[in-house]
Amino acid sequence: MNLPAFNPTLPPALARLRADAARHWARLAPRERRLLSAGGLVAGAALVFLIFVEPAWTRHARLQEQLPTLRAQAARVDALTAEARSLQRATSGRMTPEETRQALADSLQRAGIAGETAPAGGADGALQVTVDQVSAPGLLQWLASVPSQTRLQLAEAEFERPTAENGRLMTGKVSGAMVFTSAAPGQGR
Repeated sequence: MNLPAFNPTLPPALARLRADAARHWARLAPRERRLLSAGGLVAGAALVFLIFVEPAWTRHARLQEQLPTLRAQAARVDALTAEARSLQRATSGRMTPEETRQALADSLQRAGIAGETAPAGGADGALQVTVDQVSAPGLLQWLASVPSQTRLQLAEAEFERPTAENGRLMTGKVSGAMVFTSAAPGQGR
């Protein structure tokens, strides 16, 4: 089998340009050749920097700036995922009594209400929440959200307006105790 021979010749137009450049280079003084070589190296280095290094460097800097924001978003997603799992357990009815008590205490904390959660005596699975001098509107808002978060319903409540050190009734504050029992299926959703 005969393979065609590789002929490294340039097309005539390029061969002429190469010959002209070689003649021009030969006419240059050694000092001019060194200056042109140094200029070519600088231009080549600048070209390599602009094409390969600078875009990667810029991207790295931009990603470094975005990293704290992305970490905060990831933490928020993790928190929302944990909350969704908690709510899923709460709405599916598969919570143990301890998980129910913890879910009730967590909902109090999220609402910013200082209260104590304990098992209520006598009732099966009932929980008692005791609050002292908390915001009345905040407490009412929290009470509205309890059935959907914990599958508990308010069975009884006893509230009073607390008094300040000077004996006057405090405005917008409430103290008392509430008893929660398990919601029947179909309730509290």
